[in-house]
This record gives sequence, C-alpha cells and structure tokens, in this order.
Amino acid sequence: VADVLEAIVERLPPPTGDANKPLKAMLIDSWYDAYLGVVVLVRVIDGTLRKGQRVKLVSSGASYQIERVGIFRPKQEMLDELGPGEVGFFTAGIKQVADTRVGDTVTDEKNPTTEALPGFKPAQPVVFCGLFPVDAADFEDLRAAMGKLRLNDASFSYEMETSAALGFGFRCGFLG
Repeated sequence: VADVLEAIVERLPPPTGDANKPLKAMLIDSWYDAYLGVVVLVRVIDGTLRKGQRVKLVSSGASYQIERVGIFRPKQEMLDELGPGEVGFFTAGIKQVADTRVGDTVTDEKNPTTEALPGFKPAQPVVFCGLFPVDAADFEDLRAAMGKLRLNDASFSYEMETSAALGFGFRCGFLG
C-alpha cells in the first residue's frame, strides 16, 4: 500500500490553477438537505470560493450568496474558502436540485470568468415511462410526489400526459 501511494504522488501531477484569476469552478454533484437546501459539490479550477461571496451558475444565470463552504474528511469540515485544485461543497439557499446542473460552471457574480468550462450539456432523458393514478382523485397526490422526486434528482423530468383509456397522468424521463 505504501508503494502504491508513493507511486500516485510521483506519477500524478498536482492540480493546476491560479488563485488570482476570476473564480471558475465545476459543479460535480448536488443533493437536497432538508435543513440546508441544496448542497453543491464543486472542484475549483481557478480563483477562490469564499463564504459570503455571490456566485453565478453560468447555464441558468442564477445568482446566490454562499452561506457555507467546506470539505469532507470524511465528515463535513467548514472552511473559510476553497482554492484552485480543491474539491469541496457550498450551500447558498438554493431551493431545488434542478437549479444546479452537473458540469455547469460556477463563477463570481461581480468578476465572472470570460469563458465557461468546456463540455457542459444539460442532461437528456433516455428512458421514459407513463405514470397514471389508479383513481383519478389521486392525480394531485401523484403531482405532489413527482415534485418531491424532482427535488432529489435533477436528471428526472416529467410532464402531464393524457390517455383516452387511463385519463390524466405523467410522462417521466430518466437517465437510465
């Protein structure tokens, strides 16, 4: 094990980045926490990500003020900032996971980066199904359940669908 760890240190280059450039971070993952809202996992490419900073998500253009910044070691550890090459998380009062898209660029609102990180594409569902309530009176309960599922999975999509035989329901899309 010691030899493998030493080989990793010798063969893999350290992360590069410039703390003096405008913030450019890649959104790696996000999940909903009932107390904090959406927790966003990021890798900082350039610049620094600080508590109290206003950031913008490039794909949606939405801006948020960062409330917490930290890393996992394996438990949460709060920090004042994340620098180039570091992977950590932030919370910013984001209400829905759907507002954060994996691969998106996070940048400073006042001093944004000139170019977004390459390769970002919104998630496209590839598996679909139709969901219909057994009793038409349960349609609103099904709609509420779809909204709750969307809170936890940004790749999940749904839209209302009507069937002559089954009535009102939803067409749902998944990544696979």
